[in-house]
Amino acid sequence: MMRSMYSAVSSLKAHQTKMDVIGNNIANVNTVGFKGSRVTFKETFAQTVKGAGGAQDGRGGTNPMQIGLGADVASIDVLQRRGAVERTDNTTDLMINGEGYFMVSDDTNFLNRYYTRAGNFSIDGGGNLVTQDGYKVLGYMADETGRLKSSIEGLKIDKSVVYPPQATKPSVPLIAGEEIVTFGGNLDSNTTALTDLDLGATTADKVKGILPKDDTSGATEGIYQYDSNLSKTAGKPVYSQKNDELSKSLGRETTIEVFDDFGNVHQIKLVFTKRSVDTGTGESTWDVDGIYMGSDGYMLANGETTGWTVDATSKDVAPKTGAGGFKMDTYTLTFDKNGKVKSSSDKLNIEIGSDLTKGADALSFDIDKDNLTQFADKSNAGATFIKGYKQGALSEFAVAPNGEVIGAFDNGQRRVLGRVGLANFKNPSGLQKFQSNMFLETRNSGTANIGKPSQDGFAELNPGSLEMSNVDLGQEFTNMITTQRGFQANSRVITTTDSMIEELVNLKR
Repeated sequence: MMRSMYSAVSSLKAHQTKMDVIGNNIANVNTVGFKGSRVTFKETFAQTVKGAGGAQDGRGGTNPMQIGLGADVASIDVLQRRGAVERTDNTTDLMINGEGYFMVSDDTNFLNRYYTRAGNFSIDGGGNLVTQDGYKVLGYMADETGRLKSSIEGLKIDKSVVYPPQATKPSVPLIAGEEIVTFGGNLDSNTTALTDLDLGATTADKVKGILPKDDTSGATEGIYQYDSNLSKTAGKPVYSQKNDELSKSLGRETTIEVFDDFGNVHQIKLVFTKRSVDTGTGESTWDVDGIYMGSDGYMLANGETTGWTVDATSKDVAPKTGAGGFKMDTYTLTFDKNGKVKSSSDKLNIEIGSDLTKGADALSFDIDKDNLTQFADKSNAGATFIKGYKQGALSEFAVAPNGEVIGAFDNGQRRVLGRVGLANFKNPSGLQKFQSNMFLETRNSGTANIGKPSQDGFAELNPGSLEMSNVDLGQEFTNMITTQRGFQANSRVITTTDSMIEELVNLKR
């Protein structure tokens, strides 16, 4: 009679363990990245009352007779199936869309590693990507060129990181076919040619749109002027009103911004003026003039540099000239009868001297103008591509599905700052639960296989989402009922056995 009582007691302990696991599952039904567990039972020792007998002398064999001695816990398994997706749209919330684990560490050398499915990360005061308990998220950091390093370390998103400037000039060594500045768009074929204008007795006038600026002496800064022979001069300006007749030949004004090695911005205005049309070939020629637009409003034409010279006697004012200033000779652009740029080996070259770059190297670059057209449509010619940019500060970042942390800078550039690392195991069920949704590597889980999301068989990430608990409440409530019934039934075995022992004791009365 005592065996039944001890069997029931062992079963009560087993069912209590199962209820403890069920309670923990239900308690973590809303825990990010939580993995529920299950309990399985096994039969314990069995007492053999009679062994098995074989067939002999015409008699058949007999089976063994055994009495079991109760139940015990066979296993407590962690169920590693993926939980439901919760969309948060938070930049630092990450979810693994498949197998694998994030790696986190509280070690300065990142050798003490833990593994988790919970991706509710945040940025600390030092720019580190961390868990809610301050464990650093591990991955691969990138250098200033965006190239990933090979060593695993804590991911850091430092707001002080900058994107170095790039100058508007050819690469060193030269890259074949590299574009520096590319122009596209149209110049209106209906623009009146200079040769068709009636200029009258006017000997010099400024083209409309090139606005003069007065300096302290009262003189007006002069840009190229057309004389009565339609030639250009850069001498002392004639201070007359803009000639409305000349404005008919102005096809397009557009401004481009280029950059030196220090990231200084230089503005250059390009003026397209239609000069003539060859009635025989149908070819049209355009003058392309460049004007350097200073930051404080001054304008420089070809060969001019900053500042002014004043004649001691006449007090005439003229812009200084020198190699350190701006250089762009008037360029003649020719279109064929089909409105396409006529091929030419001549380059539309611009030079910005060291007097204007404020200590940086001088700039010299060509403009690709071959994509321009001349059709009967509005003039919209302009730069379609300009190499270079100023220095930029990090303004925001985002995580891509492949784990790359991409920084956006205020100069319009983007660069990879790092990449989240993942780990996988041959036997994920062999991992040991630690704390705060973290697991430890064990001998039965196998060594961590480390890699990058979306690469070499690793799952990709769902940025802006979290993996929720994989606990199934319906299944847990069902397990709770069956566990409670099992516990109740075994308690009845104990009370019934106790009654039988009581009857046995009462036999002496």
